[in-house]
Amino acid sequence: MHNLDLDQERQIKKRRRLKKIGLIVGFLVLLSLLGGGFVLWQGDLLTALFSPISFVARLINPTKLKETDGRVNALILGLDTRANGGLLNTDTILVGSFSLSGGDPALISIPRDLWVSFATGGQGKINSAYAFAAVQLNGKIDEGKGVEAAKKMVEQVLGIPLHYWVVVGFEGFKEIIDTLGGIEVCVERTFDDYGYPVPGKENAPLSQRYEHLHFDKGCQKMNGERALKYSRSRRGIAGGEGSDFARVRRQQKVILAVKDKILSLSLLLNPGKVIKLYNQLTKTIKMNASLGETQRALELLYNFQDLEEVKTLVLDPESKLTYVGKPSLYGGAYILVPKGGNFDAIHKAVRELLFE
Repeated sequence: MHNLDLDQERQIKKRRRLKKIGLIVGFLVLLSLLGGGFVLWQGDLLTALFSPISFVARLINPTKLKETDGRVNALILGLDTRANGGLLNTDTILVGSFSLSGGDPALISIPRDLWVSFATGGQGKINSAYAFAAVQLNGKIDEGKGVEAAKKMVEQVLGIPLHYWVVVGFEGFKEIIDTLGGIEVCVERTFDDYGYPVPGKENAPLSQRYEHLHFDKGCQKMNGERALKYSRSRRGIAGGEGSDFARVRRQQKVILAVKDKILSLSLLLNPGKVIKLYNQLTKTIKMNASLGETQRALELLYNFQDLEEVKTLVLDPESKLTYVGKPSLYGGAYILVPKGGNFDAIHKAVRELLFE
């Protein structure tokens, strides 16, 4: 009987360990799903992270992470690189934060249409901050300056320092979801999008440039291509689905669906598939963290964080922190204005999210 209890305890610990590994992979998948960037970081990170030599080195001299008030904050950018998508505009702007002492992780979504003042003068949507700084007078692109400008702008909006940045892409999006065998997504409302750009048709007759997307209300299985279109659609004509924050919420649905699929027992018991997913991710991510810092962050996430309890904040009108500005005051553009004309209320909400 005693041996049976020990076996049961071992099985429980094994399932918990597998689940934790799945949560970490899910967290990295989350990063890869939230942008439209370019293939950047190469190498087999899985081997580097968990090799015996690496493990011993970390025991002797563990890497310290940059942090403020016990939290590590990272900017997550996705660049829209479709030919007709606004090449240098940031398609998605997120901030991820986790506590060194084991508090809940947090994810903050910043709408691309948030109106801001740029350090170089002038005003515009926050999603153009990267482009304004990245494009040089000679026409060349300085990615580093673009990321730094976006980072400073987001720090100003949220009132917190950002220690790291990550640029991620949709290049592996369809492949990852298809590797999972598709995902289950519950669509909140039926909607149509008659203006979804068709890749490679930018110079075709107008009638051929766009695809009609239709999504029915209800839970349904989506393959990679379908999920990609669902999460990126921005011209829906029913129920407010054409807004930026509706798109952000759809992306969150897809992320949660991917997480649920990753945590399914069938996937966790298939090490080959987990490693395949992990290696797909390492080919679509660029970051300013060193390998040692990445190792340390993953170790902390593994040991202390419950990634099933991620606190979220979206700076859309529903949060009461922003409101839709009058188009006539902004050249006819759809924009979001911070409450009170400044970021004080946002700063307060962010600190409450992270520290209370």
